[in-house]
Amino acid sequence: MRSEAELIAHHSVVELHQWIEEIFTGRTDRPSALENLMSSFSREFRMVTTAGQHVGLCDIETLFRTLAGARPTLRIAINECETLLSSDDSVVCRYKETHHREGESSSRRSLAVIDIIDGQPMWRFLQETAIAAD
Repeated sequence: MRSEAELIAHHSVVELHQWIEEIFTGRTDRPSALENLMSSFSREFRMVTTAGQHVGLCDIETLFRTLAGARPTLRIAINECETLLSSDDSVVCRYKETHHREGESSSRRSLAVIDIIDGQPMWRFLQETAIAAD
C-alpha cells in the first residue's frame, strides 16, 4: 500500500504534466497553469534534459513562457509511475512520459525527486532520458 507521500507525489507527476500540456498547447484560458506549474518547483530545482543539459528554475520558466501555445497538437501521456524510494517528506519516482504530436510520438523515462512540504509536492530534481524509437 502506498504512503500518503507517495500518493501525493504520483498525483503531482500526472498533474504537472497536465499543466505542461495546457501551456504548450495554449488550450487553457487560465494563466494559472503556468503559475501552478512554477509553484510546484523548489527554488533549488535542477533538471538534466534529454540532451544532457543541466538547467535550473529560471531556465525552466523561460522555456515554458517561450513555448506557450507553440505546440497546439501536443498530448502527454504518463504511465509506469513507480516509487523507488520514499520517506515521510520525500519521494523518488520513476515514470514513462510519452509525447504525441502530429501523428508522431516520442518517449522518455524520467526520474523525479519530489519533496512533500506541509502536504504539498515540491519538485527538487528531474532527469529525463530519451527512449530510442522502436
